[in-house]
Amino acid sequence: MDVGIELLFDGSPGNSITDAGGFAKALEDMGFASLWLPDHVVVFEEYAPNYGYSENGLPPYGPRQGWFDPLFGLAAMAATTSRIRLGTNCLILPERNPVVLAKEVVALDHLSGGRIDLGVGLGWSPEEFAAVGVPYENRGARCDDYISAMTCLWTDEVATYDGEFVSFTGAVQLPKPVQSPRPPVIIGGQSPAALRRAATLGDGWSSWMLPPDEIEDTLAGLDAECEKAGRDPGSLRRIHTIFYPGAADFEQFLERCQKNGVDEVVVVPWVPDRDPFEVLAEIAEIGGRC
Repeated sequence: MDVGIELLFDGSPGNSITDAGGFAKALEDMGFASLWLPDHVVVFEEYAPNYGYSENGLPPYGPRQGWFDPLFGLAAMAATTSRIRLGTNCLILPERNPVVLAKEVVALDHLSGGRIDLGVGLGWSPEEFAAVGVPYENRGARCDDYISAMTCLWTDEVATYDGEFVSFTGAVQLPKPVQSPRPPVIIGGQSPAALRRAATLGDGWSSWMLPPDEIEDTLAGLDAECEKAGRDPGSLRRIHTIFYPGAADFEQFLERCQKNGVDEVVVVPWVPDRDPFEVLAEIAEIGGRC
């Protein structure tokens, strides 16, 4: 089973976008399969309790925290690496212009020699959607429409698309991606709607901090959605993202994921009061045994 890493480049000393290329090369040399960057355009001092991954509905970061745009970080990483896969986990797709994003992703695909994964999600913050001028409502339908429109631009020499939120006629967007038919689209989230979206529109699926005792049932739900869509469940790449739980728990977690059919575990290697590269070396060593 593969092990990847998700990082934040927040601009602090030794953790800035200017360090992204060096970090990526170091992680590639350590044997990690993939490297992922998150996405938020802005954060807020106060939120409505809409975050679905905490008991109080609030995100686990402060109002003075932020990070660079993931697409720029991936460009820096692509320039210094040759093997490790590079992706977003997750890009908030409904906030982006899909025609512009399709063009940007193709550039990253070429820079990396075909190693880009576009992980996408719906987002959970009405405040952020309001700031970028996109309605929060119907963001699921908007996401679906955007995936279909981008796929049309990536695959058709002369693209025509007529959707609810985006349309174009006789559009030519060149060059085409290195990866065929498109850079893999990884659908993030473990809600029933996210599982349906992965089965019908995705090349893979990624969870976020899913409790270990829910993995088996969630993957069974993904299999069921694939069967409804007339799709081989084995065609979807299955990724699970966690905060690093420590050496003993991590090894047990990897074994459980492997037993349940997870293809890759992506680790957020944040451990207070520990050297980051010491933690990364520990994760790599354990991952290499499993």
